[in-house]
Amino acid sequence: MSRPNRRRREGTKEKILSEVRGLVGLKEVKEQFDNIESCIRICHLQQTNPRAERWHAVFQGNPGTGKTTVARLYAKFLRCMHIVQSRTYKETSGAQLVCMGPKEVKELFESPGANPLQSFLGGRAPQRLAPPRGGHSDDDDDDEDDDPASFKRTSSSLEPGCLSDGGVLFVDEAYQLTAPHVPSSGRQVLDIILTEIENNIGNLVVIFAGYKEELESFFGHNPGLQSRIPHIFPFKDFNDQELLHILANRIQKKYNSKMNAEDGLYGKFMRIAIRRLASSRGKKGFGNARAVENVLLKIWERQAKRLSKYKHLAQGHVFTFTKEDILGPDPDDVRRTSLAWNKLNQLTGLKEVKESINNMFEALVVNYKREMAELAPLTFSLNRIFIGSPGTGKTSVAKLYGQILVDLGLLSNGEVVTKNPADFIGEAVGKSEANTKSILAATVGKVLIIDEAYMLDPGESSKHSDSYRSSVLDTLVAEVQSVPGEDRCVILLGYEDRLKEMFRNANPGLSGRFAADKPFRFEDFTPVQLWDILNKKLAARNLQATKEGLATAMEVLNRARMRQGFSNGREVDNILSSAMENHLQRQSKTNGPNYGHDMILSPEDFDPDYGRAKYAATNCRATLQNQVSKSIISQLEEYQRLLNITKLRGAGAASLVPTSFVFKGPAGTGKTTVARYMGTLLYDLGLIATKTFVECSASDFIGEHVGHTAPKTRAQFEKGLGGVLFIDHAHQLNQGGYGTEAINEFVRLLQKHSGKIVIILAGPSEEIESLMAKAQGLDSSFFKEIFFQKLTAQECMAFLRKILSENGINDCFSSNQAVHHIFTNQFEILSNLTHWKNASDVKSLSQWMVMDALTNWIPQGQGSIGPSLSITQANLYFQKMFDKKTAMQMSDPNNIVDLFRQTDSAHMANSFHMSEDKSEAKCEAKCEAKCEAKCEATFNTQAVHAATDMRVSVDMEKTAHVAYDEQWDKVKSVQEALKHIGQCEAGFDWVREGSGYRCKGGSHYVTDSQIQSYSS
Repeated sequence: MSRPNRRRREGTKEKILSEVRGLVGLKEVKEQFDNIESCIRICHLQQTNPRAERWHAVFQGNPGTGKTTVARLYAKFLRCMHIVQSRTYKETSGAQLVCMGPKEVKELFESPGANPLQSFLGGRAPQRLAPPRGGHSDDDDDDEDDDPASFKRTSSSLEPGCLSDGGVLFVDEAYQLTAPHVPSSGRQVLDIILTEIENNIGNLVVIFAGYKEELESFFGHNPGLQSRIPHIFPFKDFNDQELLHILANRIQKKYNSKMNAEDGLYGKFMRIAIRRLASSRGKKGFGNARAVENVLLKIWERQAKRLSKYKHLAQGHVFTFTKEDILGPDPDDVRRTSLAWNKLNQLTGLKEVKESINNMFEALVVNYKREMAELAPLTFSLNRIFIGSPGTGKTSVAKLYGQILVDLGLLSNGEVVTKNPADFIGEAVGKSEANTKSILAATVGKVLIIDEAYMLDPGESSKHSDSYRSSVLDTLVAEVQSVPGEDRCVILLGYEDRLKEMFRNANPGLSGRFAADKPFRFEDFTPVQLWDILNKKLAARNLQATKEGLATAMEVLNRARMRQGFSNGREVDNILSSAMENHLQRQSKTNGPNYGHDMILSPEDFDPDYGRAKYAATNCRATLQNQVSKSIISQLEEYQRLLNITKLRGAGAASLVPTSFVFKGPAGTGKTTVARYMGTLLYDLGLIATKTFVECSASDFIGEHVGHTAPKTRAQFEKGLGGVLFIDHAHQLNQGGYGTEAINEFVRLLQKHSGKIVIILAGPSEEIESLMAKAQGLDSSFFKEIFFQKLTAQECMAFLRKILSENGINDCFSSNQAVHHIFTNQFEILSNLTHWKNASDVKSLSQWMVMDALTNWIPQGQGSIGPSLSITQANLYFQKMFDKKTAMQMSDPNNIVDLFRQTDSAHMANSFHMSEDKSEAKCEAKCEAKCEAKCEATFNTQAVHAATDMRVSVDMEKTAHVAYDEQWDKVKSVQEALKHIGQCEAGFDWVREGSGYRCKGGSHYVTDSQIQSYSS
């Protein structure tokens, strides 16, 4: 190299290094430049060729730290030091290379006429390096007119063969080549670049740039990557002084040193602005110099807005940034002048929300004063949680909240963007992170609402956890910093309990990002507030309603409030829309197309069946007669009077109406029938929202494993919201640990949804009382009890005849008093059996009889007598029921004593023999005499058949009586033996157990062999 060229090269090198040293900050980067310059200088002194070394580098740091600027200086430096001979410098990104794909990236390094065999073998053969000669090769000499550090091509366009002669390639955001969501082609591209790096030492230098954390996965792709890229340039975030210096320089450069600032470019207000910016320093994505540009832009926008109010401006005003330009308005002034805050205060209800936002103003005022004193501000987050039911104004408040933040200078845009969890959750590994980052990037300066955010709950880590949902929340934690100057507001919407569950299962940092302990709570609107909203919406739509119409609308709203998912203000919109549609239909039917444009809504517009309360099933005696006992009807009539009084007193008295009941009594006594009747009655009177009647049992609440019971109980409970939840066999909740868990959850839900559901627990008296005694909280929640006694024989007969009549069957029970008496007494016998289910068994009995009568009926033409039931048929099915019930009871040894205790011989004889006299002969004679008298009086075939049927009945009665006596003698024998052998001092009854009997106290046991020995 000639001496002039060498001097020119040294001068260029010093110019480049001086430019590097002149950069603000970047101490470690400057040291790295000096180290590399020293290494190259030592190579020359040692007469080794520096081009034989690897000069590839990795630039690690946040945006705005000068990585691209330094990359260009580094390329010039290497060209100047003759490390790279090619004048090609290309800038690209990891994403662009991934989009190009392996084939196109490989073509970048190939000459247009490359040997196909070389391409197949993995690229171009390494170029020969000239032997060192005084530290320089034969090719070192430049033309005198050449700039030793110049490049011919510095564009970002990548055409085939552009790097075939080597050069410098700068790959920004290189981590995108190995990101989880990127297809395998990204890693293939990286492998191609690494191969070219090795094949072109001394001709090609590649600089990779990106965030330090993301580059960890980049280095993890290939264990030998770090050895191939030995030079690491750490780009640290600028400190406050450096940021202030950058801001002042930008102002001076942009305005040609004409611009001034209140208190100076390095004064207190500029320092406060920089502190606000620097509050997110050290976090991933901090913009550094790029963020300074944004701060300057915001200052200028505020100045322009302020100056636009004046018609004539002095030059001093134009070139001065005031305190308000630099820092934005005083929060206290915003609170007084903000239209959004004023509009929010005019909204109905939302007391807690208004208090929360006012508290935010107070915190901002305190922070503003602390900043003026140059003290660190208190921690404050713009990101919030809005919890509450649908239609409580969350979206409306979010818009106003965003505008308030704009007024305060905390957001640059304020537009509200609503997203759902499905918009974030990806379908493959890495997709969730990419989706979340994309959405966050698109909503900078805006209010991002994530509706139903609890759907991002990944679940408990100890169980199956959804990694895609976890990735969304982890990305939110990483990207949303909740620091001043972030220019971002994210709001999570949902139900409180579900969101709490999500925060428990999510990244611990999520709670801090969204001030989870201080949510904005949107309470359901009260009836008074709904009335106010209704009137405001009527006025907004230029509608009117009659006084009765408004009252009906409120009744509809009050019913709707009891339903699951009541939508509050949205429900008012729905009711009005429905009322307008009903009004138009009604008017078109009444007046045709000539009705007026004025719309005055009437009661029938809001509720077409609004008069149901007048015609409600108020006469329960007529409705339930012959279905339940008279004592139950009397209790219902008393309850009904209370409902009517409540209705007259208005909605405020509805809280006095009991909605939790305990129905006690044996099976088949009408508990379900009464429950359904009460549901209809309460709905007609407007005290429940729907006609929903959910019938279930204790097993529908009790889970099968740990953690299963509470969700199962909630699901069952929610089915009945707004209607009636009838729980039969409720006493079975008293069984086992899961039953206790179900009761606890049940009590909690009952308190939470008080007044929105009618709950009825049903079961046998003793078992229900045991449940209430053991289950804490149930007794206080269920203070209204209705006792269901078993149906009397007369009630059973009346019910049976009612069903037969409804089915068009002519029964035999009214043929004469004797027949009616016989079958009524048979009901008396059946009703004393343990397994008798009252009305349920009467229905079964009636079904048998109806099917038999219809099957044997032969129509004789028009006007013929309909199907009928003979005495023989009736008696057959009574006997069938008796056999069925006694068989059930006899199959249970524990109940054998109870069977005969319940049906004593006197009672049996009285029923089957129509006399208190136990003499079978007397009974038979009396019955036969009546039958013969009947035959003689009528002399027709029907009377003969009736007499025959009566005799059959008598024969069956005699058979049943004999069987009864035999069983009763056997039981008395056993009881006599137990009395003498058992020696139970407490006198407890004995029950069958194994091959003997045990007293109910549990202390004494007698075997069958002992009884047999005693009897013999």
